[in-house]
Amino acid sequence: MKKILALTILLFTLQSFSQENSDCDEQTLPYWAYEINSRIEGENPTLRKAFKEIQLTETEIEPKSGFITLRLNISKTGNLCDIETFQIDENYKSTEFNNGQLVKKLEQIATGLTNWKRDKDYKTYNLIRLKIKDGRIEQIF
Repeated sequence: MKKILALTILLFTLQSFSQENSDCDEQTLPYWAYEINSRIEGENPTLRKAFKEIQLTETEIEPKSGFITLRLNISKTGNLCDIETFQIDENYKSTEFNNGQLVKKLEQIATGLTNWKRDKDYKTYNLIRLKIKDGRIEQIF
């Protein structure tokens, strides 16, 4: 019985030491906290340029008005961990623009963004917001 218990403890200890934690497993802090100042190099002009083509081509978005927020979780080394999306219509009710197809395109563009900068090395998030009005992407901020 003692041998089984000792073997179990040994295996558990070895397993806990062998698990690697990635930068993405760390606690996420807001981009504005603790003087982190996380941002993409070039900031708003860079974002507008990245989303310019989709802004010009998507002209029949349904529902016609609302907001999309992309929350990009960025590791302390500046790599994208994952993206969370939030979509609301003009009445602040949850929705899917173009049956979820628009967000897929936006996430693909956001995945290509690089050169995330921060003043301190913490995992953080950045928000990209898009205002939809009259079936078009009116504003990116």
